[in-house]
Amino acid sequence: MSAFMVPIEHVRAMVNAGLQNRHHDPLSWSVRQLTEDERARAYQPGEAWGPEIHQVGQETRRQLTRDTAGTVGAMLLAQNRRSVDFRYDETDIEDVYLHSRSSERSPAAMLKAIDCYEYQACETPDWEDTEAARFCQALRAHLIRQLPDYDDADTWAIEEA
Repeated sequence: MSAFMVPIEHVRAMVNAGLQNRHHDPLSWSVRQLTEDERARAYQPGEAWGPEIHQVGQETRRQLTRDTAGTVGAMLLAQNRRSVDFRYDETDIEDVYLHSRSSERSPAAMLKAIDCYEYQACETPDWEDTEAARFCQALRAHLIRQLPDYDDADTWAIEEA
């Protein structure tokens, strides 16, 4: 498998796609897996949530906002650089990410862009546990909900006809 650095515009388009939100809640994702202690504080058997769900969420989740867009883009670019460096046993310096607007693209185009980014950024052994991987999962779910007719679909759970 080969890997390359996606253009900064590619990362910028991903970040901007996450900022486009019809439902007004910022895109959010877990920055890491919860520890056993955090899980116990956040979830309680027999209850929807645990007593400290909000505190644990603040400690372990990140939100994409206009204020955090530069940090998120830099994180995505850094993981792509780690992947390429790992694949080719290099130690190149990553590019500087400065966030700005980009052309709006369709949800389908951005889903394909996520696939491309993941293919380039997944070479490190810890890929599945990286914040970049979790961001991609959240962005993918966000974009799927924006597909035409998604909100109008009458199916949530499929049952026998």
